[in-house]
Amino acid sequence: MGFLELQRCIGLFAVLDPQMPLHFMQIFLHVAQGPAEGLTYRELEEAMSLTNSSVSRTLDALGEEHRKGYRGYGLIERKPDLADSRRLRVFLSARGHALANQIVNHTTQDSENRISEARPQRPGVDR
Repeated sequence: MGFLELQRCIGLFAVLDPQMPLHFMQIFLHVAQGPAEGLTYRELEEAMSLTNSSVSRTLDALGEEHRKGYRGYGLIERKPDLADSRRLRVFLSARGHALANQIVNHTTQDSENRISEARPQRPGVDR
């Protein structure tokens, strides 16, 4: 991913909140790339080198309701782990999937544009 793609990706988050903290974006992207069975808090803590309380606060903000009662971003949802009901697993919500698809489409389109711009033009064929 080049700088232009990264800038456009961050711009998609800025539509939701121009002051969204970077670690919110990082956790969202980690969840988006996670396995189909979702991620546990512990897996996020270890992957992001964050404390349990930081992960919990961030997931509250990325979910439906922020811990202080404010409306969250609605990008993730938490469901009980089927193997251990004391544990929660984190998944993208429908809105989160929509944002992830926008990010993928923007970066894929940018890559395709760079490839077509770099391809030499053939006289009389490409215009």
